[in-house]
Amino acid sequence: MTLKELDLHGMNHDWARKVVISWTKENLPPYKIITGNSNGMERIVKEVLGKKYDLSYESEYNLGALIVTPR
Repeated sequence: MTLKELDLHGMNHDWARKVVISWTKENLPPYKIITGNSNGMERIVKEVLGKKYDLSYESEYNLGALIVTPR
């Protein structure tokens, strides 16, 4: 199964937060969010997913991507 992907490369943190919120409202999990090698970007995504939407996530086999699933 191929997952839908949201790629955050090149976005600043404020814009990425807005994009993740919008994406999460419009797409049902499972899907992949590509954060790149940025601890700050990964932190933002985890905050939105875990606190605002109560979704689960796990790191993909390659660092820099999260697989999002329902709890």
